Amino acid sequence: MRMFIVELKRILSSRRTLIILGIGLIMSTLMGILPITYETINYTDANGEVISLQGKKAIEYKKSIRSKYDGEVTGEKLKSALTAYQKVIKENGNITEDNEKFPLTVYTESISPIKPLLSKMPEVFADPQTGVGSELKDIPIEKSDDFYNKAKSHLEDVISLEYDGNKKIIDTASEMYEKVEMPFSLYGGYSRDAFDYITLNILILLVLCVSIAAPTFAEGYQNGSDCILRCTKFGRIPFVVYKILALFFIIILYYLVCMLIQIGILNYNFGLECLNTSIQMLFSAVGLVSLNLGQLQVAVVLGGLLSILCTVALTLFISAKARTSLTAILISVVTALLPTIVYAVVGTSWLVYILPSSGIGMQNSLLYQLVDINFLPMGNAGVWTPYMIIGGAVVELIVFLMLSVYSYCRHRVG
Repeated sequence: MRMFIVELKRILSSRRTLIILGIGLIMSTLMGILPITYETINYTDANGEVISLQGKKAIEYKKSIRSKYDGEVTGEKLKSALTAYQKVIKENGNITEDNEKFPLTVYTESISPIKPLLSKMPEVFADPQTGVGSELKDIPIEKSDDFYNKAKSHLEDVISLEYDGNKKIIDTASEMYEKVEMPFSLYGGYSRDAFDYITLNILILLVLCVSIAAPTFAEGYQNGSDCILRCTKFGRIPFVVYKILALFFIIILYYLVCMLIQIGILNYNFGLECLNTSIQMLFSAVGLVSLNLGQLQVAVVLGGLLSILCTVALTLFISAKARTSLTAILISVVTALLPTIVYAVVGTSWLVYILPSSGIGMQNSLLYQLVDINFLPMGNAGVWTPYMIIGGAVVELIVFLMLSVYSYCRHRVG
């Protein structure tokens, strides 16, 4: 235990480490505030004056005009909302950027309240041949109460288009979708941008955590202190184990504090009741997991932590092999960002998801693997990408930790 405390003090006494920790705390605060500032709405008051709201005031106003539609998304609600929408469009024309004549009052009072409720109908009623979404004005009102049956058929259409009609993937996805709780729940207010900033913050924390971990062994090689320490009574295996435990303790605590800061700011401003919204009402209507937004936050945060620990384990292995701290940092940061880079070039690929940090990034992140339909073809079947991310991270975490210990113990001064 004494060695563990000593190692904690050593890591935290580094000015570089303290600067990195400070950057993470500041960035987490900013990542919580920025999505709030993007929330805006305009409305006309009793005197005919246009009022612009931003931030928390805009969120509160949106929630106030949409609150009567909170709760289960039933066929009756959808039918009523679609009827109201099409009536307004018929009387005032289409809602487009070019249509400056569309009354702001009508939009605020009649369209904005039902907008989240109707947001998934264009997707569900998309053309089965092309996947192009329908316009709300073209969806037959009498079909709106068949929303959930249509969603199930749309799921099959999407997979047929994206995976060349792979029967096993269709069956797997359909079986998963049957377990999704229906009708969906909607508590308007939470922003999709907020989740994008959560994934962005996890990516930033990944780079920072890797930067903290990279010099763990290489620094000792570089300044010569490792030659002395490995010759002591608790050198080699006990020494390396305590170094790893202390590092993991700091990184886990640091990560959780940073995420609690960001998510705490977001949830305070958007409201905890919004977390009861089904993920299908904020992301894809054919998302395969039965989670609400609160549960999705927990899954993304814990998945991000696992990916970071796995990447840190790889970083320790690199550090045990590198000769200098700078070399270890550069190689580790590039390796950590590889899944994001590869995904941007080749898209969904096995190469992306076998890397330790595969669950961290933007479109390749665990968030979008959970809320969209993502399978990796394997013969006639397919593997759901979140299984690859989580399963791969667990295996690689163990493997790279063992390799790190082995490489450090086998290190010879050159």
